[in-house]
Parts: sequence; C-alpha cells; structure tokens
Amino acid sequence: MSNEYQLDTKDRKILSELDVDARQSNSQIGKKVGLSKEVVKYRIDRLIENGIILRFHTVINYFKLGIVKFKLYLRLTNVNKEKLEEIGQYFYKHNKTEWVVTTTGRWDMIVGFLVHNVNEFDDEVQIVLNKFSNYIQDKAVTTTIYLAHHTREFLRSEPTKEISKIVYHTTKDKQEKIDNIDEEIIKILTNNARIPVTDMAKRLNTTPRIIQYHLKELERKKIILAYKVHLDPKAIGRIFCKSIIYLTNVTQNKLNIFINYASSLSGAIWPQRVMGNWDFELDFELESYDKFQDIILNLKEKFPDIIKNYEFCIVSKEFKLDLFPNCYREIN
Repeated sequence: MSNEYQLDTKDRKILSELDVDARQSNSQIGKKVGLSKEVVKYRIDRLIENGIILRFHTVINYFKLGIVKFKLYLRLTNVNKEKLEEIGQYFYKHNKTEWVVTTTGRWDMIVGFLVHNVNEFDDEVQIVLNKFSNYIQDKAVTTTIYLAHHTREFLRSEPTKEISKIVYHTTKDKQEKIDNIDEEIIKILTNNARIPVTDMAKRLNTTPRIIQYHLKELERKKIILAYKVHLDPKAIGRIFCKSIIYLTNVTQNKLNIFINYASSLSGAIWPQRVMGNWDFELDFELESYDKFQDIILNLKEKFPDIIKNYEFCIVSKEFKLDLFPNCYREIN
C-alpha cells in the first residue's frame, strides 16, 4: 500500500492558492475554494502534519541586492551513507548556502551558494575542496543569470485558460538599497511567508503600520517577488527531476524560442539560464521518471539543431532551501 498522502480536490485547490500567494488569509482562500476559514486552517494544518507542506517561503530578488547565485555540483567517491549525511549537514549549516540536495544521476550533490562576487564563492569552494578532498571525484560550477518561479499547474483540478503566474529575476535587474528593517523583514519572511504583520512588528519592536509600509515598498521595488508554498514532491507521489542541457549554435532568437518552449512544459517549475559548464537547467516535479524521459526526448526532437547534449539528476534528499542569506528557519 502506498504511504503517499491522497490529496482531494479541496486540498489541491488550497495548495494551488498557496502556490500563487501564500500570504492570502484563510478567509480569502476559503472564499475561492468554497470552504470556511476554519476548515481551510484545519486542512492546511493537516497538510503540514503529513509532510506535504514543508514551509511557506518568500521569493526574494537577491540580484537587486547585489547578491549572485552560484551552484557547485559534486561527484563523490568512497562515500557511505554516514559520510554523505555529514557532507550534507556541513552545507546545511553553512551560512552562504541556499539549496542543498543529494541526487542520483550524473552528480551526487548540488549546492547553491548566495554570495556577493566570484571571489567570495571561490574562497568557499577552496575550503570545501580542502575539507572533503578525499571524497570529491569531480566538480562543476554554474552561475545563474536568469531564474523563473512557476506556479504548479498540476495542482489545478480543472484546465484553465488563465496565464500562469511566473516571477523571474536576472542579473540585469536594477539594484536597490534596503535598510535594517527591510533586511530583517526579508530574513523573517523568507521561510515564514504567512507570518502576520503584528508578529513581525513585535519581533522588530516596531508598529504593524511601519512593517506594512516597508513590506509594500519591498514589493513595489520587486525585491519581494512572490509568496509560495514549499512542498515535498515525494509526499504527493512526484519526483523532483533536473535536466542539465548543453546548447550549441545558439542565436539570441533561437535561445528565446527554446527558453519559452522549455519553460512552458508540464511540470516545469524552475527554468534557469546559467553560465558555466552547461547552458540551461530545467527543474520538474513529475509523476514518474518515464514522464521525465518523454519530456526530454520531445525537447531533443524539437530542438535537434541547438541541443548538443543533456544530463539529468533526480533529487533524493533536500537538506536546505533558503532563498536569502542568513534568513531565519522558523519563527516561534
């Protein structure tokens, strides 16, 4: 018997609303899905208890704050479960890492870093290479220059003609300045997107009106891009797949057509244009590996002239997803 949680139509509608805007109140969600605010709260609490909802996170445009994203891909050797856990925990506790996962496929571990420049990143890589040199067989590095966050279309119980809510940020975004209150709000909201304004005000020893003002300004400047739900794909019978794509003979027009098409594929949640060992990454939450293979074969058939090669990774364990440096994990 499967241990995965069986979502009903109301659960899916609630999750879909949270995926579009996690700061909606239970009352607002209830009006859209046809339930009372009490029942919405009960269902959300149940989804959290059953491990479907891991947390509510805020998408921060860190590019606007002078922060850049690098990813370190590691192929490991002579590593048992205990050593893999030790390495994962090292990166989990690291104050400059954003995303830490173990995977199957070409790479064994992927670590995202949020830093201010390439030298800062290189310093961290050298520490890693020295600390775990006996276990690292190969490595690759990319820097993200475009990242989109898609809504999860598979949560919708019925087809819709509405345009999906997609937010994106790039290294070309205009930089903005923030003050101490702004930074504290961001650090609180990053992993606690549904925290009430009143609770933030108490934590920062100020008034709800001041917090609300700063919040609106962060949204207006597009430093805060979206409030979303962070799900465990395994808990709802899905797998997290990452395709790594090498391109060749690419003009700007061909690249735009490719990115637009790839980003529109069913199950795609984080399309990323990168610079480094390869050119594009496409993250999926899908029903099966077979579905993933079908999508990749279709992509190769549609763009045979520019797809030089591809690799894949399937995430087996996620240690960390913190979308802003030094953010607070949980607020009690």
